[in-house]
Amino acid sequence: MTAADVKTAPPYPALFEALKQAPKATGVYLFKDRKGRVLYVGKATNLKHRLSSYLKQPQKHYPKTAWMLKKMARVDFLLTATEKEALILERNLIKEHRPRFNVTLRDDKNFLCLRLNLKEDFPALRLVRRFVRDGALYFGPYASAGHLRETLKVMKQAFGLRTCKERPFRRRSRPCLNGQLGRCLAPCAGQVSREDYGKAVAEAVQFLRGRGRQVLSRLKEEMAEAAAELDFERAATLRDRITAITSTLERQDMARNLARDQDVFGVAANNGQALVMVLMVRGGMVTGSREYFFAEAPADRELLGDFLNQYYSEGRPLPDEILLPCEVADRRLLKEVLSDQKGRAVKLMVGGGGRRPGVRGQGSGFRGQGSGGSGRLSVVSGQETPESQTVPIANNALKSERARLLALAAENARAALKRRGPGVSPAEALEDLRERLNLAETPHRLECLDISTLQGNQPVGALVAFADGMPDKSGYRRFRIKGVAGQDDYAMLREIVGRHYGKEGQKLPDLLVVDGGKGQLQSVRTALQEVGLGDLPVAALAKAMETGSGETVPDRLFLPGRKNPKFLPANSPGWLLLLRLRDEAHRFAVSYHRRRARKELVESVLNQVPGIGPLRRQRLFKHYEDLEALKKATVEELAAVPGFNRRVAASLKQWLIKAEPEA
Repeated sequence: MTAADVKTAPPYPALFEALKQAPKATGVYLFKDRKGRVLYVGKATNLKHRLSSYLKQPQKHYPKTAWMLKKMARVDFLLTATEKEALILERNLIKEHRPRFNVTLRDDKNFLCLRLNLKEDFPALRLVRRFVRDGALYFGPYASAGHLRETLKVMKQAFGLRTCKERPFRRRSRPCLNGQLGRCLAPCAGQVSREDYGKAVAEAVQFLRGRGRQVLSRLKEEMAEAAAELDFERAATLRDRITAITSTLERQDMARNLARDQDVFGVAANNGQALVMVLMVRGGMVTGSREYFFAEAPADRELLGDFLNQYYSEGRPLPDEILLPCEVADRRLLKEVLSDQKGRAVKLMVGGGGRRPGVRGQGSGFRGQGSGGSGRLSVVSGQETPESQTVPIANNALKSERARLLALAAENARAALKRRGPGVSPAEALEDLRERLNLAETPHRLECLDISTLQGNQPVGALVAFADGMPDKSGYRRFRIKGVAGQDDYAMLREIVGRHYGKEGQKLPDLLVVDGGKGQLQSVRTALQEVGLGDLPVAALAKAMETGSGETVPDRLFLPGRKNPKFLPANSPGWLLLLRLRDEAHRFAVSYHRRRARKELVESVLNQVPGIGPLRRQRLFKHYEDLEALKKATVEELAAVPGFNRRVAASLKQWLIKAEPEA
């Protein structure tokens, strides 16, 4: 589309002007508002054609898209050599800027995994939250910490792998408590050979890969052989392993015939809201699930495609197969990126699946890469499908298994969305806040400041950010107070505001909240004026307090130019959002203060120890988080710390024992 094709005034002048400069090349485009904030990040094979599509039939835009185009003031371009590079760049820019109009994941939690490094002489089973390409084996992810603890309990009882903390493996004179309780083979005490321990590791790997019944059969044979040889002690040990594994396999009521790793996606939509459900199938068994709610959802296919691009950008372990309920844009391109990311092929399968009660499907056909046709979405939007309308699952076992998983994911997504009820969306809470505080614009970005100190000792400050009503961890900041002595919260707040908001190009909130009353509010306003941000909306949220007469004054809000506090309705969405913001800032500040206080306590004690210099102190900090942990360490454990030997460790231990009353 060119200027000559437009005979009437363009509906979006900024976009129309940007289109004149748009190249016919592959790349990424960024919509920005008047303040330079990124509103949306998109990719295109032909940037000019993609932007021109926004000007075709604007009356058919979704309300969210129309709003975005009205707020957009400029368009920036970043050219790439290939579509794959554009997809990766788009993913990284969304992660960096968290644009208001992109589908972004607000869940900052990484999944729990089990890690087993076979390069170790006696591999230890460890809990980790990050998948790293280091040659070790990773099992999971586990969405539930409770389920993972149960798995670890079985692993200890059945296989006896060590789970001791990350430190150089060393010999002990006697086994640890787990070894004494029979939960560890105790290689550190020489109670098991490397060969026997390696055999237990191999069995554990088989179990974690979903081949528990094979392990069970082999253990039963070994138990029979041990009993025949009158080795009753070994037979009893094998019997306990068999019991633990059998119990686990009986409890796993979601077992599958296909021993493979899969992520299965289900989508449910209703009244403009949507929910994406992810079922994690590992080794043929469903190990957990996680749900993601979207208060303002785009079209189903657009939602799922954007979701996938962000979901797998956080370093999560990739499965062998990804089952999708509908076709998504750039599926082949996404398959290439994920395969490169995993180091081997990842299948993206699209299929409607067989029907189950309450889940509407589109047959049992599945399509992988290269097959034709259009996938159909298996989504239930609040209504039940009668039992008589169900269709038998296809005879093909592979298709049937995948169809059943997709139907299960869709059913779970529908149930999860129904549980949430109509509720109040973050957008409604923000709009409610705008009206009650008489703000000029909806405050999409909220930030809150808090101070944490104990009688002026180890003073710290914290800032948390919410984007569109959800925590934005990329905007969290911690501050160690440097220029204030004693208990002066007002001066501490002024220091933090000057250091943070005085930086050039700093991202600004639409509303800044400070934990405190009128004094804190005035201190922050003064500091903002000093850095040229006197017009930034500010409020102070004071905690509930008890008066001298015994009456309780509830939480209240102080606003500039208002003498008395403002009391918002206790159940108003905007007020509840402010309380969440304040509580998160308080939690973040207190946790940082406690960590700093513990570290300084250890440091003050170690400064007095002869023979412990800065380097050794730093290494002790990495191994022991507080003074109590340091005192409980044995001489052997201290000697195992890099840079220490037994003589220095013994001297340190003796000093700690003598100094204990003073410490």
